[in-house]
Amino acid sequence: MEFLFSNYPPMRTKMHTFYDTFYSLLPQTRQLDIAVGYITSDSLVELQKAVELNNIERLNLAIGMHYLDKFTEVEYKTAIDLNTFLTSNNCGEVRLVTPFRFHGKMYTYSDEQGAIAGIIGSNNLSSIVQSNNRIYETAILINNSLYAQQMNLFINDLIRTSTENIANLDIHQFRKANPLLENHEHVEYVDTTILAQCLASRTEISFEIPIKGAEVSPQSNLNVFFGRGRVGKNGLVKPRHWYEVELIVSKNITSSPHYPKSQTDSAVFDVITDDGWKFKCKVSGDYSKNFRSENDLKILGKWLKGRLENAGALAVGEPVTQETLRRYGRDTFTLTKTEIPNLWYLDFGVMR
Repeated sequence: MEFLFSNYPPMRTKMHTFYDTFYSLLPQTRQLDIAVGYITSDSLVELQKAVELNNIERLNLAIGMHYLDKFTEVEYKTAIDLNTFLTSNNCGEVRLVTPFRFHGKMYTYSDEQGAIAGIIGSNNLSSIVQSNNRIYETAILINNSLYAQQMNLFINDLIRTSTENIANLDIHQFRKANPLLENHEHVEYVDTTILAQCLASRTEISFEIPIKGAEVSPQSNLNVFFGRGRVGKNGLVKPRHWYEVELIVSKNITSSPHYPKSQTDSAVFDVITDDGWKFKCKVSGDYSKNFRSENDLKILGKWLKGRLENAGALAVGEPVTQETLRRYGRDTFTLTKTEIPNLWYLDFGVMR
C-alpha cells in the first residue's frame, strides 16, 4: 500500500502522485477497469489514446454522476465516441450509473492472471490530465493482489447491477456552462469593468495570427495531440494532451518591430481575451515564431479549441482542419497591443 498525494506547494511530500502512478501501471496492464464520479472531455480522449498507445486490450469505464447531474454537450459527445470505439473493437464500453449518484473513484489494473493493483481516493478522471485545475487530491495505491481483486470485483458488480451502456440511454438535456478555464491555475476571469478598460486602451498595433489546419500542420499547432506520444524509459507512452497547443507564427508577422520578441522583456506578456479570461502568453524560438500560453500549454489550447467545441465546429478527438475553422467562422485570432504596459488583447470572436 502507498499513499498518493498531489504534492502542490507548500504541501509537498515524498509520495508519488496519482498522475504518475496511473500511467506507470499501464505497461503491465491488459485490462483497465474504472469507476469514477465525474469525467472531462479531454480526460476521455486522452484515456482512449493511452489505451491505444500502450496496447491495453480492454477498458471498462463506469461514470457515476453525470446521468443525474448531466453532461455538457461536448462531454457527452466525447463519451459516446469513446464508447463507439470500445464497442466496435470489442474491447470494452462506457456505462453510466443510473439508479443513484456514484461518487467513488476506483481504478484497477489487471494482467492475464487477474487484478494486480488498484487505486482508490479522491481523483476523478480529470486527474489523468497533468496540470489541470489546482485541486489537492489524495489516494491510496493498493498493490496487494487480493485487495486489488476485491476492488475489481466491486467495480464489476457496480457495472452489472447499476449501469447502462451510454448508447442505450436517452440523453438530450445538457449543462450549458463550459468549465474548461474555470478555477484553472494561472487563469483568472476579469469583470466587465476591466474588460471594458482593456478594450478602450487598444492601440493600432495589431496582428492577425493565422490558425493552421491539419492540411498544413497535421501534428503541430492545434493538432499536437496527434503527434508522437512521450516515451518513458519503462516503455510507457504518454499521449500528448488534447488541449496542448503551440502556434507557429510566420516570419512576415514576427519580423515586425512591434511584435513581441523572444529572449527580451516583451517575450512574456499578459493577455485579456474577448470573452473575459486573463492569462500569460509567451513567444520563443528563432524569429519569435512560437506562440504559446506561459506556465501551461493547455491554457491557450482550452481557449482556442474550447471555442471551436462550444460552437459545434470541433468534436473532441478530431483534428482541427480548414473545414473546422470554416464551420466556426474564423481561421485567425487577433493580437492587439494596449496602452496598458505588458497587456495585449486576444480576440477569437465571430459574428453569429
